[in-house]
Amino acid sequence: MRLLRTSILMAAAVLLAYPGFADDKLWKEVRSPHFRVITDGSERDARHVARAFEQMRSTFANQFPGFRIDAPAPLLILAPENESTAKMLLPEFWQHEGPKPAGLFLHGWEVEHAIVRLDTILSDQRNPDTFNVVYHEYVHSLLHLNFRWLPTWLDEGLAEFYGFTRFEGGKTFIGAPPRNGHYLDVLYRRPAMPLATFLEQRGSFLRDEGDTHLFYAQCWTLTHFLTMGPGMDGGDRLKRFFNALLRGTEQKKAFQEAFGDFPTVQKDFENYLNRFAFTAGVVDNIPQVDEGSFSSRTMSLAETKTGLGSFFAATRKWKESRELAEAAVASDPKLASAHELLGFIDLNDGKDQEALKEFSMATDLDGHLYRSLFAKTMLSPLSPSKSAADREAFRSALTKVLELNPEFAPASVELAKFFVAQGDLTRALALARTAEKNEPSRAGYHVLTGQILLRMGHPSEAATHAAYVATRWRFGPDHDEAMELWSQVPAAQRPVEDLPVEIVVPDVHIAEGLVKSVACDDKGIIVTLEQAGQTLTFHARGMMGYSDTFWEGHDHFTPCFHNVGARGVIRYKTASDKSFTGDALSIGFRDDLPPTPTTSAEVVPKSDTAHQN
Repeated sequence: MRLLRTSILMAAAVLLAYPGFADDKLWKEVRSPHFRVITDGSERDARHVARAFEQMRSTFANQFPGFRIDAPAPLLILAPENESTAKMLLPEFWQHEGPKPAGLFLHGWEVEHAIVRLDTILSDQRNPDTFNVVYHEYVHSLLHLNFRWLPTWLDEGLAEFYGFTRFEGGKTFIGAPPRNGHYLDVLYRRPAMPLATFLEQRGSFLRDEGDTHLFYAQCWTLTHFLTMGPGMDGGDRLKRFFNALLRGTEQKKAFQEAFGDFPTVQKDFENYLNRFAFTAGVVDNIPQVDEGSFSSRTMSLAETKTGLGSFFAATRKWKESRELAEAAVASDPKLASAHELLGFIDLNDGKDQEALKEFSMATDLDGHLYRSLFAKTMLSPLSPSKSAADREAFRSALTKVLELNPEFAPASVELAKFFVAQGDLTRALALARTAEKNEPSRAGYHVLTGQILLRMGHPSEAATHAAYVATRWRFGPDHDEAMELWSQVPAAQRPVEDLPVEIVVPDVHIAEGLVKSVACDDKGIIVTLEQAGQTLTFHARGMMGYSDTFWEGHDHFTPCFHNVGARGVIRYKTASDKSFTGDALSIGFRDDLPPTPTTSAEVVPKSDTAHQN
């Protein structure tokens, strides 16, 4: 389940005036074997950017043999020529004083975007660390492609360790400290946290800014030590730690088995810090990339506007995205990708029939657009229909999506739910596990597998899935869904792991029921629930959460639409305005499994029909 801040979703969110791309300049496209770069700069510079990403991909493959290095979500790299273009793409960074980004990475479930400023990273006096923010986030995406869960310190440490990778004179250097020396300054001013405590920290949620800086500095230095320090076998011990985490071993136990007891490792780590020098490693056998072999072309006006519109959609600038998408369609009515973009914009605006029309046009023009086919199928009358013919057509369409892209996890999830409703839990389980494999970092997919296992009569395995999520995602809706599954398993059939104790906050109440309506305006979101025959109304300004298994997913979910009939779980305080039941502190929209037919050989446990919190 994912979280959204309502401030991002408000119709009245403050945006800088969109200056537009008035000159209708045509952008260029460069394609390397694994990346696509579009730019308003020179073809030569775009080739340099594509080569840098190819080198980073090869470095990761070299360091993590056997890992997946190509995500199901394609990556679109935008390379603006100068500050003027970058400002049009990222106006929010020019709302305040301070340094402007040389690069940016935007994670998405279906499409990812990166921004790389040519005037910054390719200047004659270039700083080799300017690629750091892009490399850092790119490494995150590769790690999450391979791990169900990583402790925060290691997730951030690896991203920083490889984020400062440098390619100089045909050589690849890893582990080089940042040129500004910031991390070293922090660690020399303040003592490092004790390792046993540090491993449990979540850096993003430290309240003190100084502690946060210390945390990230220690993430980098500890990863450096465990990779290149004395007695670490050139990183082999770290790989053993990885493998233990993949098997589900508890973090502290895995750490001590791989590196030794905490006092010894603590002493060795402190000695490493006191050396006042961190060496970079040279990686051999990285294949050299011939950027001259990359294909290139000038994009059409419609293609240019669609590419830019896709980026604006990813940054939730829907007005700007629509203007570009509509201009693209006007320029070339037969450009399938422009219709696809318009479809997702309409979906965000709650214009489902318009969206369905655009997705249908997109698939008619290009039968390989699996995202359009999936969205078209989910919006079509086939999705809610109960007739046998429509059910079979729905299954066939989702199967076609997976034929086009076998790694597109949302289609596997929807087919899993389809077979649950058909009573074929064996096939449902196989599809749920396929979704887990393809997108291992989505906690809700592990909960889905656990829910199906429970219905199949395997409560202990179901509880193991619940425990895995609840002990690693320690708060928020992912945790809540896992705890809900855990509570449905009889206590005698739960594993021995101790789950985090639920924190009871004084004066905070919980309401649960079917969502009757959702209304969004510039004052917030109003959600109405039906609970035990009563209608409850809540005003929300807090966090919104939603199940990972909602078909819209992270890229397209909005609490303002498509939630009527779903189950809502709301934590709230009594409202001062008596026209509301309460002021919601958090709202979770739950995507529950459909009921399994009672004629199936597998019977739904009674506890599975009760929604507990």
